[in-house]
Amino acid sequence: MNASVGSNLKMDRAYIDETNGQAICCWNAPDLKAVEDLFAKAQVEPQSIKEVTIYSG
Repeated sequence: MNASVGSNLKMDRAYIDETNGQAICCWNAPDLKAVEDLFAKAQVEPQSIKEVTIYSG
């Protein structure tokens, strides 16, 4: 996403849910507002934004 150029956000990975026809993107960001601002700048309306925690074993 070109809107992230120059920001401190990084898309970590993306998945495609073929059953539901959805793209699911995982972003590293400092907070929710930063992700909301990114999508607003890109003029993309996300279906939802959720915070997740990565657990490593």
